[in-house]
Amino acid sequence: MITFDKIGGVLNEIKEVLDFVIIGDTIVDLLLGRKGTDSDVDIFPLNFSALVEFDVLKDLADRKGWDIGSTPIDTPRLIVPLGDDQLQVDLYENVQDFFVPPIVIESAEERQIGKGYFKIIRLEDYILLKANAFREEDEEELNKIIQLIGERKLKIDSKILSLHSEAFEENRESVKERLSSIGFKLS
Repeated sequence: MITFDKIGGVLNEIKEVLDFVIIGDTIVDLLLGRKGTDSDVDIFPLNFSALVEFDVLKDLADRKGWDIGSTPIDTPRLIVPLGDDQLQVDLYENVQDFFVPPIVIESAEERQIGKGYFKIIRLEDYILLKANAFREEDEEELNKIIQLIGERKLKIDSKILSLHSEAFEENRESVKERLSSIGFKLS
């Protein structure tokens, strides 16, 4: 497990060159009050294209002694050595079938991670992103979230879930159907 203190330090270094919103399952770990994560950190750059401005990331990685790899959709991945561990920070943007609606980014909330404050998407929006992608691992993650909601460890606002589902444009009906099939009822 990589602690949020260490993750916050890395995110502060990334923030030196680009602003971003955290969009991945790190938000679930944060909302559950965990001390860290066993996962990577997925970020969505704002006013910055990780593909077009790759040289900026390469320069950052070179200066910090980090490596660069690729995510499953061929966007950049920063690989940051942290003692015996390594943190992967995946940079995503709206390319191929990957889509984060503007309302998801605009609704992000500030959260403390380590000594810094960073924008994270709402849990409702994370659920919608998972329902939109809906790979096998996404369905498993959604089922875990339903269980955590049932155990009252997480809480969602179904009005926001329903309202923000509309932003998925041509996929909105399939997002709603997928959520309904696993137990999220949208009005």
